[in-house]
Amino acid sequence: MTLNDLENNAIGVLATMPERTPESVRTVLTTLLMLSPDLKSQTSGEQLELCAQRIETKLFVRVNDASSIELDREFKQWLPQRRAEVEGHFYYPRYRRWLSQKGFVSNVLGVLDKDTDKIVGLLGDPLVAKPWSRRGLVVGHVQSGKTANYSGVICKAADYGYKFIVILAGIQEDLRAQTQERIEEGFIGSNSDKEAGDTIVGVGRLGLGRRPLTLTSRADDFRVMHARLTMPIDSLKEPLVLVMKKNAKVLANLVEWLKKKNKDPSGRISGTPMLLIDDEADNASVNTSANADSPTSINARIRELLSLFDKNVYLGYTATPFANIFIDPESVDAMDREDLFPRDFIVSLDAPTNYVSAARLFGGDGDLAVSLIPVEDQESTLPEKHKITWKVPSLPPSLKEAVATFLLARAVRCCRGNGTSHSSMLVNVSRFNDVQTQVTGLVKSEVVRYLEACQGHAALPEAQALRDPAIAELRRVWDEQFAGKVPETWSDVQARLREAVGPVDVRKINSKSADTLDYKRNEETGLHVIAIGGFALSRGFTLEGLTVSYFLRNSMMYDTLLQMGRWFGYRDGYADVCRVYMTDDAIGWYSHISEAIDELRYEFKRMERANRTPREFGLRVRSDPESLIITARNKMRTGKQVRHSISLGGSLIETTSLRKDVLDQNRKLAEEFVASLDRRHGARAVSLDAGWLWSGVSAAEVRDFIERFRNYDDLCIKTQAAPVNAYIQARELDEMPEWDVCLFSPSKADAGPFLLGSRTVQLQERSSSWDEADDGVGYFRINGKSSRVASRGQERVGLSEDEVKRAREDFFAISGNEGKSISDKAYRLARTRPLLMLHLLLLRESSPLQDQKPREEAGALAWGISFKATGRPEQQVEYVVNTTWWKSNFQEDLEEAAEESEQADA
Repeated sequence: MTLNDLENNAIGVLATMPERTPESVRTVLTTLLMLSPDLKSQTSGEQLELCAQRIETKLFVRVNDASSIELDREFKQWLPQRRAEVEGHFYYPRYRRWLSQKGFVSNVLGVLDKDTDKIVGLLGDPLVAKPWSRRGLVVGHVQSGKTANYSGVICKAADYGYKFIVILAGIQEDLRAQTQERIEEGFIGSNSDKEAGDTIVGVGRLGLGRRPLTLTSRADDFRVMHARLTMPIDSLKEPLVLVMKKNAKVLANLVEWLKKKNKDPSGRISGTPMLLIDDEADNASVNTSANADSPTSINARIRELLSLFDKNVYLGYTATPFANIFIDPESVDAMDREDLFPRDFIVSLDAPTNYVSAARLFGGDGDLAVSLIPVEDQESTLPEKHKITWKVPSLPPSLKEAVATFLLARAVRCCRGNGTSHSSMLVNVSRFNDVQTQVTGLVKSEVVRYLEACQGHAALPEAQALRDPAIAELRRVWDEQFAGKVPETWSDVQARLREAVGPVDVRKINSKSADTLDYKRNEETGLHVIAIGGFALSRGFTLEGLTVSYFLRNSMMYDTLLQMGRWFGYRDGYADVCRVYMTDDAIGWYSHISEAIDELRYEFKRMERANRTPREFGLRVRSDPESLIITARNKMRTGKQVRHSISLGGSLIETTSLRKDVLDQNRKLAEEFVASLDRRHGARAVSLDAGWLWSGVSAAEVRDFIERFRNYDDLCIKTQAAPVNAYIQARELDEMPEWDVCLFSPSKADAGPFLLGSRTVQLQERSSSWDEADDGVGYFRINGKSSRVASRGQERVGLSEDEVKRAREDFFAISGNEGKSISDKAYRLARTRPLLMLHLLLLRESSPLQDQKPREEAGALAWGISFKATGRPEQQVEYVVNTTWWKSNFQEDLEEAAEESEQADA
């Protein structure tokens, strides 16, 4: 037995106790430890106490029920009545017992019970004789346990009568194999790995009274030559489950095989309810073809597969639902097969309180922000933008430091008794295999250097050990990253260095590499690996025990960035030693996306309360200004105008990219505008801690300011004057005739004073990057943790006490918001007048080129608008999107997407 086993066993015992206290946790641990003399002799009191603390963390995990919006509230709720039919339920009760033994606490299992009931209840009733078809989507969080949820759905669906189950698991074979392994553990119960010693796994150890059939294995995807099924599909007594890649040829083979197995002259399979689970449903499944009659190959095969069954349900799972929500609900192909828009229901899963989310890392009040380490030294050796021929001369010092940080984190986990638990480091710096190969070699050399030093000197007294340059480097990194932040000391860690560094392997994970991440085969000793790759590590695949991530990728795609964030997930017992290395630009992107995702989920829950449908939710998301990025990305290859339905109601737009050559003109505009406000609305000016507020400003005055401001239209497309003013003008007579305007000058700002006309304004400092466009225009782009121009809470300015109260009540009335800081979105929705925000900034370049001083600009004017909610329908407006914006934001992403598509079609 290991410490992990002891911990899980203790949780299983404690879960059955009516009352759990810190004393009972330690009593149970001590009692169980007495039953294993070998483990007792190896476990110190400190290790046992850390184990107790981890258990306490898990026992008090909370998770909220899933939310849902549905097409038809009249849909017959068949599951409650059927739930009374206890006889025959086998798969889900067995799965639940297995999860309990693995350490899932009772309140989390209770939510899983409710969530899977909700999802399965929204599927079609498998016992209804007449044909039916359902389309749904489950939205989770990256690395949050979606597999555990859909495994539960599969088990429960099988108990209720579903007989043909297909799981589509990404386009990479290693992800498919990992999913096959998890389905074998959670549903099938037997091991398809012929080299494994134990053929019974997971739930199989709790009983094999019933066994699902399967025609796929960990080694093999679906192959017609191996698909030997002696009975007709409609004669299945137990469910048949297939775990398949999203590959056009493999799907085509399955379709043809089913047609041959089916003897019905109609060509359809009428007696077998079919459930298709599409994991990572936004990847490869969505039709990106411009011609609706001729969908992309994988999308077409999925539609064809579903159409073979009279009773079929498509259930997509994703953490990034943008592409799925953008599917045209009316789209059908040439054979009248409808597309995969989740027309019937969308379910949003909540994440447990111990989940490491984007908000905890990148949010304004994230408690794990200390884990973020800015990278500023990569440009000369590993620039984010590079060609396939790039030669890597050496590793950036920051990557060397990240390797050292991982080795030290390993040593800390050894001190805590978790040295044999899996531990991983992620290095994602290039999409090109050749560049990944070079980096792999350099990282391997770095690990060997540390290994030789630790083998030769780590066991020596501290003073002698530190004479070795590599040990001294580890000590320097320890002092910077961990000293005083974790309970362990350098002496504790030095004593564990050989044990920590020795097992570490460096592996290249991509489509051309023979390296794999075989965690299952290394369960006893743990797999300890530095994984270097690109796309293969960017979606779906779980890096067990991920501790340190080094990330250099240039992207603004929400789905791409979130899926690349393999560091999201569960880090119980070692979250304090986890680190994420990335540029300030990337930190800014993730901060922005974190807020956008939170707003999407907030909007979802609001629409659930308002009894909206998936179609209405889709229309709302598509009309959000954030969706302009997705719309333009799907339509643009060259610069031209994009027509887009947009609703700025309840939204925030800001000028986050500022051209250097127009800063003086914009400052002059600010002087004139403020002087004009003083003349026209002087009696309404109010001195605030935030600055100065003018109320009763006309929409015409605001439009004039926006028109005269020199916006960087090529990159700041949401603040282009023409579409914004068109939106305002259409509503200014009835919805927004009067505005609030605030010139911010926070008394706590420490960037220094700035004279604007006769008024002294406190500058707000913002981290920024400097770049030059193809036409030679230099510009600052606001990034880092303050990637927004406005600071958190500034959108409250101008609200009355009653409006603030209403905002708080509405925010906390939504489940899951208890204990959170109120969002600016909530203030926005409570506004009765829109707010124009003026900011004078001190811009400071965060990552200057080597040997160059950072560029600075004092008094740069930026603006933002916090729009009140609107009751008017969205309108079509035109934005101009040119090649500068295109190349800066999406060129590389779409090239990579094209390569992925080729793999899926191969």
